[in-house]
Amino acid sequence: MAKSKTISIKATERNQIKHVKIAEQERERYPTWRFSTADKFGPFAWPVGKQEELEVVKRLHEFDSMEWMSIKGGVHHSIKVKDLGKEAQKRLLEIEQDDVSAVFSFHLTGTLRIFAILDRHIAKLLWYDPKHKVYPSKKKNT
Repeated sequence: MAKSKTISIKATERNQIKHVKIAEQERERYPTWRFSTADKFGPFAWPVGKQEELEVVKRLHEFDSMEWMSIKGGVHHSIKVKDLGKEAQKRLLEIEQDDVSAVFSFHLTGTLRIFAILDRHIAKLLWYDPKHKVYPSKKKNT
């Protein structure tokens, strides 16, 4: 007959939360979103509480698993402030964000873009631009 073993109560009442330390450089490989910086007024206002916002969040969720190296370049890219449309440059001044040299454009669909100010791995969300007006395309052969 096997002996019964007594187990300490402390052993069975351990906290189930595990803390994992991730090196800063590892954390910076992936995007982090800051929504508190989104411009809620003006010509490129963030669509707070609207269906459009849910669509954007869904798309940002897809970016979460991607490394910045995979995101940057091609259709998602930085744009120098001096190259933005006049209305966007004016709005940066109005919201006191005119100290940045560039903004980052995320191409979501056809003409829909969202813009952010990048601070290392943090994308400080800024504008919702469904009509491609922040950085209007220059038409070829004009």
